[in-house]
Amino acid sequence: MKAKTSDLLYQIWFIVLCGLGGLLLSLIGLPIGWMIGSLIFACLLSLWQPQKLGVNVKKGPNRHWFLIGQYLLGIELGRNVNMSVMTIFQENWLTVILVISTSILFSFGTGLLLYRFSRVDKLTGLLATSPGGIATMPTIAEEVGANIGVVTAVQAMRVFLVVTIIPVVLFFIVNYSGTEGYTSNPIVEGPIQAAGYSSFVWTIPIMLAAFAGAFIGKRIKLPAPWLIGSLLGVIIFESASTTIVDNTVAFFWPHSIVVIGQILIGTSIGSRFRKSMFIGLKRIMIVSTLGTLLLIVAMYACAYIVSSFTGISLVTSVLAFAPGGVVEMSTAAVSLHADSTFVVAVQTLRIIMVILLLPSFIKFIHKREATKKENASTSIVG
Repeated sequence: MKAKTSDLLYQIWFIVLCGLGGLLLSLIGLPIGWMIGSLIFACLLSLWQPQKLGVNVKKGPNRHWFLIGQYLLGIELGRNVNMSVMTIFQENWLTVILVISTSILFSFGTGLLLYRFSRVDKLTGLLATSPGGIATMPTIAEEVGANIGVVTAVQAMRVFLVVTIIPVVLFFIVNYSGTEGYTSNPIVEGPIQAAGYSSFVWTIPIMLAAFAGAFIGKRIKLPAPWLIGSLLGVIIFESASTTIVDNTVAFFWPHSIVVIGQILIGTSIGSRFRKSMFIGLKRIMIVSTLGTLLLIVAMYACAYIVSSFTGISLVTSVLAFAPGGVVEMSTAAVSLHADSTFVVAVQTLRIIMVILLLPSFIKFIHKREATKKENASTSIVG
C-alpha cells in the first residue's frame, strides 16, 4: 500500500514538473503551449533524469494518465461539435480521401527511403513511418515480426516533430501574416460558458455519458477509444437531451480542465523517450527525421491547396491532414480554435485507412521478398 502511494506521488510530481514547462510556453501566448511545453520537459527529464528532482525513468507516468487526458479532451471536442463541420466533410469527402491516400503513399515512400539508406528491413521501415498511430504501429510490428524498438522510436520522433512544429508554425502564420480568424465558421460562445456554475448539475451526466462512450469504443476497438468514444458519448447525450429539455444542454467545463488534459497528454508522449531508443540508431533517426520533415512539408502543401479550393480554413486543413495523431492534432485544434470535429474525423479516417491497407501491403511485400529469394536460390542451383 505504501509503495503504491509513493508511486502515485512520484507520478503526480513528474506531471507537475512537466506542467511547469507547459506554463513557460503558454506565457508567450502559444495556445497549445501547455501540451508542447509539457512534452518537451517530459522528454528532457526522461533522457536527463536529474536526481535532484527525484526523476526516475523506470517510474514513468502510468498509461492511465494518458487515457484521462484523452477522456477530458474528448468531452471538450464533443461540446464544440458544429454540424456545419459535418456538412463541409460531406461536400469535400472525395478531396479528403484523395489527400489522405496521398499522405499514406508519401509515408510509404519515406519508409522505403528509411529501408534504402539505413540498416532496417523493408517491413520495419514501412511500419515505422506509417501514420497509423503511435499506439497501433508497434503492436502491428510485434505481430508481423518487425523491429519493435525501431518502429517505436521512429513513430515517437514523428509525433514529436509534428506536434512541436506544425502548431507553432500555424500560430505565427495566423498572428503575423494578417490571416483573419482561425476557423471556417465563426465561433459562437456556447451556453456552456454563458451558463456558468449553475450548470454544474449537467456535468456529472455528461462525464458519465463520455465514460460510457469510451468504454463501448474500447469494446468495439475504435482507434483512440478514450478520445473518440468520449466525444461520441457527449454528442449522443447532447442530441438526446435536446429532445427532453428542448434546448442545448449547458454544463460547467472550465478551460483549466482542457489545460490539465493538455499537460497529461504532453507528459505521456514526452516520457516515452528513452536513451536506449537512440543507441545504435543514429543513422536511422537521421534518415527518419529528414523523411518526416519532407512529409510535413508535402502535407502542408496539400493542405494549403485543399484550403484554397474548398474554403476550409488553412489551420483546420493543416491540422486535419498533418501526419500526427488524433489526440495530438485534436488537442492543437481546440487550442487554435480550428474545426476540431473535422480534424478528428479526417485523422480517424486516415488511421482506419492505414490499418485496412497496411496488412495487404505487408502481404504484398512478403510475397515479393519470398519470390526474390526463391528466384535467387533457383539461379544458384541452376
